[in-house]
Amino acid sequence: MKSLRARVRTRALRSLALIAALGAVAFSAACVFYRTEVRAVERPAAGAPTRITSPIKAHLKDGSTVVFRTGATVTRDSLTGEGRRYTLQSEIPRVDDSVPMDSVVGVETFENKVNAVPTVVASVAGTVAAGFGSLILGIAIFGSCPTVYADTGATAELQAEGFSYSIAPLMEQRDVDPLRVRADSTGRVRLELRNEALETHYINHIELLAMRHAAGETIVPDQGGRPVLVSGFTPVGRATDRAGRDVRGVLRSRDGTLYATDAGILRRASAGDLDDWIDVHVADLPAGDSLAVVLRLRNSLLNTVLLYNGMLGGRDAADWLHEGLGKFGTTAEMALWYRKTMGLRASVEGVASTDAIHGATARLSDVGPIAFRDVALVLPRSAVNARTARIRLQFVADNWRIDEVRVAGTLSRPAVTTLAVERVVVPTPAVGRGPTLDTAAVSAIAAADARYFETRPSQRMVLEFARDHRAARTADSTTTYMIAWQGWYREWIRGDWLANPTRTEPFKPGDAAVLTALHRWTERKESFEREFYASRIPVR
Repeated sequence: MKSLRARVRTRALRSLALIAALGAVAFSAACVFYRTEVRAVERPAAGAPTRITSPIKAHLKDGSTVVFRTGATVTRDSLTGEGRRYTLQSEIPRVDDSVPMDSVVGVETFENKVNAVPTVVASVAGTVAAGFGSLILGIAIFGSCPTVYADTGATAELQAEGFSYSIAPLMEQRDVDPLRVRADSTGRVRLELRNEALETHYINHIELLAMRHAAGETIVPDQGGRPVLVSGFTPVGRATDRAGRDVRGVLRSRDGTLYATDAGILRRASAGDLDDWIDVHVADLPAGDSLAVVLRLRNSLLNTVLLYNGMLGGRDAADWLHEGLGKFGTTAEMALWYRKTMGLRASVEGVASTDAIHGATARLSDVGPIAFRDVALVLPRSAVNARTARIRLQFVADNWRIDEVRVAGTLSRPAVTTLAVERVVVPTPAVGRGPTLDTAAVSAIAAADARYFETRPSQRMVLEFARDHRAARTADSTTTYMIAWQGWYREWIRGDWLANPTRTEPFKPGDAAVLTALHRWTERKESFEREFYASRIPVR
């Protein structure tokens, strides 16, 4: 597949040429999750009061929102400043210069330029508390970024989580996720979009990619998000991890038995030596000059600890998000470090060059720990028509949960049909009222432009896509769908994080930060996972 390999090289050259401009969006594909209290780790002293200079909104448990347009001072017990409180019953604010920290659900930064008031009047904290009780606000640590579900007949099934690395406007990026859906009898696909975390989502564009192909063929996105048809699968002969374990049985099929780093490798991790790896051997590849390592995987919760106990573990978090990540230089520096350190790197032994220009190394950004993703890492062979290959998958220890690894020797690019969102249907919780159509949302997400569709915690809506006229399924053909979506989101910085910071010094990117997060994650991973996955914000 020489033409495909040439295109991969061309895209890599373009990517390197643009890296200075696009470094911000490479920061992280791990969903940015709400930090949990890692109780096994001693907290530093809260220290003196800290001044936040960025404009913030404090969402309170009673459903009101206090807006501090000129920032606020943070202590363990309170937020103080020139505040204006908006209640659910009134758009007329009243002065409120001091907010008890134990009443704060979350703190959100915002753009203090235009149309700021309409975005702060209707707090969702009260809606969530009224519908599900304030207890859920105190225990929710789940963070999912936007999620999409599909109706499988019995229940709504999680399909994907989107643009999970885009925690600031400069990090906005397009994301492509495979779906396990079929069109209905009218040829339309319907997906339910949810906001299940304490986040505000700004969705710029959503569309559906449809690819008609023969039954039995597999289409997945590659490391750059481009659909690729893979076939000619070759059984994995051997799969050995850094600890010397034979992990072929764990990776043989998508059965829910997941690869995780050996405990000994975790204990011996150190600055400069953070990685784990898996060496995969295959033989009897079909003729060609490329291969694809097809993975089914998701992240562990290591990034949750890194991002929230590390990056957002101090009282400077709001300023870091709003001012720091509002500057290209700061964002690019962080992005380049994260890209170099995190994610997953794949390479083929025997390929002379190991730089991205020649496509010898494929990089996959973190994809998040909620939804499994199928992805193909396209790589060159050591020689044209080489029948064997040894592939190394390398990554920060315990950063991935891998369900399946397959290797395909035949690759091609499928024809793609793009389907727009035709309707956004919003359920109405009020008794006696049916769902409503949100025409403004359809307009906002129709193209990647300056218009955004804003969603808040506990909200859900159904996306109805244009009819796929080729969707009729026959015995020898089928259609694969992928969602392509673009946007960014704001973190609600929890009141407890500000009251009890896990760091008092500015965050410094580097191996030491990753190692600290790795130790914290290892100390209570099982309980953290139980709490995390059980604490989604219910949708209405």
